[in-house]
Amino acid sequence: MNEYLDYTPLVPAFTSLGGLSAKMKKGFRGSLRYRFMGHRPANELNMVEAEGYFINDMLFAYSRKKIELTISVENVFNCEWREAQFDTESRLQYESQPVSEIHYTSGTPRFSKAGICLKF
Repeated sequence: MNEYLDYTPLVPAFTSLGGLSAKMKKGFRGSLRYRFMGHRPANELNMVEAEGYFINDMLFAYSRKKIELTISVENVFNCEWREAQFDTESRLQYESQPVSEIHYTSGTPRFSKAGICLKF
């Protein structure tokens, strides 16, 4: 096996997920959560790097006997991040050598959603 092929593509050295939640009297609750993924090699030689990210989500809820109202905000700070990333090599008809570059799917920008839950 080639000694230079030491990296496994797209495997981060460090990831973390966590948050804080609170439940208060009178039916209020909330949480603030985060997701972190470190930079990682995009190919076996670690010549191209897939970018890491750190994003935050938030939830507020209010409950009464038969109803619950929720508001959640994802990507609270509207960070630009890449959800899926791949090192792809291609060569167009007019190119003499192949070109290697990162192709990616953009992460979700900040967005909010609200919900109502009726309990029977």
